Amino acid sequence: MKKWFTAIGAILGVSLLIMGCGKEEASPVEIAEGVDKCDICHMHVPNDHNATEIVLKDGKVLKFDDIGCMHEWTEKNGTEQVIVQFVRDYYTAEWLKQDQAAYAYDSTFKTPMSYGIYSFIDKAAADSFVQEQKKGVAMQAADLGNHSWERSMSEKMHKDGHSMDGQSKDGHSANDHSQGTDASNSSTQTKH
Repeated sequence: MKKWFTAIGAILGVSLLIMGCGKEEASPVEIAEGVDKCDICHMHVPNDHNATEIVLKDGKVLKFDDIGCMHEWTEKNGTEQVIVQFVRDYYTAEWLKQDQAAYAYDSTFKTPMSYGIYSFIDKAAADSFVQEQKKGVAMQAADLGNHSWERSMSEKMHKDGHSMDGQSKDGHSANDHSQGTDASNSSTQTKH
């Protein structure tokens, strides 16, 4: 009788191990420029360092053109259905888990929706960027909870981050964003 219990226990253990190994970790998906739209502001999402994503428990991936839009989504919907949030490194556009990245903020940093936050692979990179720019503040992921999340907009800016003359806060036309061009990495962008 003892042999049967041992055999059944071994079979159950192996079965659980196999089931656990088949489960893949959630990962970000590629951005389809000119197709993917931000789940908050509905602007096209450029495949650049400002893009962010949320993977939900049902497998759906939400895409955002600015970390501020991702924050707005979680404020409205909570995080109960979220498996993981992804941001991208400012320098390499490599996907990073939001809670493991570091950040730099300044109201003058140019982002699609004017939240002024860039993501970095680690705190040293964020600190270095702030020192290089001679402005801003470096933050850890935990600091984002206390961040004000205000958008830096002039009086001529519409709610969607574009000015009445068709120019966005970053100096590019609304067409640049809607066509999915990499406006934030354009050579016309001024050095921060």
